[in-house]
Amino acid sequence: MNDEEDNILLSLSKDVVSAFLVVGLVFVFGFLYTSNWPPMVVIESGSMQHDDNTDYPEPPYHHIGTIDTGDLVLVKEVDDEDIVTYLEGKKIGYEKYDDYGDVIIYYKNNLREHNGVSTTPVIHRVMCWVDVLENGTYYIRETGEYFEDDLVIGEIGADFAKHGEGDSHGRPDLKRSGYLTKGDSKYNPSADQKTHLDSSGVRVEPVIPEEIIGKARGELPWFGLIKLRVTQGDNYANAPEECKKMLIVGLFAIFAGPYILTKAWENYNTNNNGQVKLKNKRE
Repeated sequence: MNDEEDNILLSLSKDVVSAFLVVGLVFVFGFLYTSNWPPMVVIESGSMQHDDNTDYPEPPYHHIGTIDTGDLVLVKEVDDEDIVTYLEGKKIGYEKYDDYGDVIIYYKNNLREHNGVSTTPVIHRVMCWVDVLENGTYYIRETGEYFEDDLVIGEIGADFAKHGEGDSHGRPDLKRSGYLTKGDSKYNPSADQKTHLDSSGVRVEPVIPEEIIGKARGELPWFGLIKLRVTQGDNYANAPEECKKMLIVGLFAIFAGPYILTKAWENYNTNNNGQVKLKNKRE
């Protein structure tokens, strides 16, 4: 191996180390911003994707600004009063990730482990807060509406039987007060509390503050696909093809970019110095 090859290898090694240092700094600053560790979660499913959903504009090619399979999303620790629901956001014009209201990360029924295995938290949009009153009436805080019988609000995917009269055929009732949540995808037309079960097979109840890890704030798109490619092949296969291509571009920019810029700068200096020497020689 000659000196030039040694220099190239050394330069590439430095660039790789620099890239990993940058990643480490991202996580450190992420922790300082979010007060959570880890400060990011990998989006493992497409339940928040806007692709082919006519309720949303088609995402741009790079998919930045929406939550897609394989994104890394910052999870900021919050108090209950910091959460804005879809119905409240619609009134005040508050939007996150291309729709009204906040996106929260929570554990179903606060079940964080089942049979010795850690459970995966859910990242969905918070639609409204519903109070289940002592007389069984449902009360929606954001609109001031009372529902003495069934709770049906199509806009947020709410379709629940009268308190105490839920059935096992898809129309449950709500047992407690809390947030109703829902995914943005067209494959999630109903609130989680109607269709989702926790890891033990119990239907998900409205989300209470103790179950919330935080709310989504910012994203590092595409790079979570690396984990999914290694550990969850099926989820990786279902990720948008545009995101997979952007991951390749991103990795190339991180690892090859510094080397290319360094070589370009060296060539510029070499050419510039050569021109100066030629000018001085002529003079």
